[in-house]
Amino acid sequence: MKRYLSISTTMLLIFGFVACKKFVQLDPPDDRLNYSTAYSTNTSATSVLNGLYIRIMESATVFSPNSTTYLSTAGDEMKSFFISPTSIYSNLYRNEILPVNELYWSSTYTLIYHCNAAIEGLEESNTINSGLKQQLIGEAKFMRAFCYFYLVNTYGGVPLLTSPDYRVNATAPRADVSAVYAQMITDLTDAKSKLSRDFLKGDAMTAYPVGSSERVRPTFWAASALLSRVYLYNRRWAEADIESSAVINNAGMFSLVSPAQVFQKNSRESIFQMEAVSAINYSLPEARLFVLSTSVGTSSFPIAMSNQLIQAFEVNDQRRVNWVGNVTIGGVPYQFPYKYKANTAASAISKPEYLSLLRLGEQYLIRAEARLQQNNLSGALADVNTIRSRAGLSNTTASSQNAIFEAILKERQTELFCEQGHRWFDLKRTGKLDEVMTSIAPTKGSQWASYKQLFPIPTSDIIANPSLIQNPGYN
Repeated sequence: MKRYLSISTTMLLIFGFVACKKFVQLDPPDDRLNYSTAYSTNTSATSVLNGLYIRIMESATVFSPNSTTYLSTAGDEMKSFFISPTSIYSNLYRNEILPVNELYWSSTYTLIYHCNAAIEGLEESNTINSGLKQQLIGEAKFMRAFCYFYLVNTYGGVPLLTSPDYRVNATAPRADVSAVYAQMITDLTDAKSKLSRDFLKGDAMTAYPVGSSERVRPTFWAASALLSRVYLYNRRWAEADIESSAVINNAGMFSLVSPAQVFQKNSRESIFQMEAVSAINYSLPEARLFVLSTSVGTSSFPIAMSNQLIQAFEVNDQRRVNWVGNVTIGGVPYQFPYKYKANTAASAISKPEYLSLLRLGEQYLIRAEARLQQNNLSGALADVNTIRSRAGLSNTTASSQNAIFEAILKERQTELFCEQGHRWFDLKRTGKLDEVMTSIAPTKGSQWASYKQLFPIPTSDIIANPSLIQNPGYN
């Protein structure tokens, strides 16, 4: 006989039971989620999405810090000083990732399960506030699209799961990359039609007073910002231009701020942030891993900035001044990413920083590239120079289409370094990853091969799901 659970037990089922098992290995749970209970009241329905955001920030996920730390180490941004066959950072640094290295495949599919379950439960509910229902469905679809963005760019074609039905999901094959992107566009377009244009409070219904908003719930503008990125990656230049322009032109909510303020909580540059939670003393993993003080080359502090990244900054670049830290350890100078500075419980107790997942600086660079590809060179230059001006630099001297393209990529390198894998994905999508990695692989003590652009699917999932085919080079 099917048993139904209280909302508290249901939350444990969703965020505990599922997380402890591989996504494609889920057995039929003894206690299935009773949607009429979990989504019967405004409070209980909102708690499901709030719980998702808490879980993302309580444990290592693709959002924090794995896409940032893993991909920056695999690429040309970080150098590993801790070489050990058991260290994930050593393997990433040498581009020797094996199928037994989990990375963030399973944990991301767990997040997708949560989103799918929420969407299904909300759509079946007829007892909660209609506006809240639309908002929460929009949030779940936005987060699902965000998850798939990282999966498809890390692994290539992946199983496209849009239902919480474990029987279907357990044997789902890999979908084409184009199909995954199409689902992202569908999700984000639908999310835009449902999400509030205002930043909402924890109840997901009440807007913050002007000037006092917490920017930690997805909004219409967050969906538009992520959609602009998705269109850029799909070379749909006009649509990328439209979406990024919509965000940029909303000067009432968003504006560029000084480099020193960009990563502070509720910065006006932030389109979507996530709040650190008390389980980790309010400090962000990016600060705890990156910020160096007395040691480097240990399992706790294995990496520092690479010479390639340090040399990419121009003289007097204020991003170099504000976002790069310096320390001397054992008489040797090291540089480290310093976008997030509160690396201890004492420095983070007031929560001075939130994790910025979408921000205005990226939107200017998306629009610059989209404009350039539409032969709007003057518009592209204007956007590039806006970002350079904020960094305290003079206008670029680039004038030809090729030169402007290289200038945009250079600004993306120094503006978005060590943020959610932007550099790795940029090199990959522009066809430059093989060239860059072939050049620097010898300095890493490794050899580069083109198949390493995609990471391996975990062996456990290949075994559990006979429909999954491993990426080339990892069999």
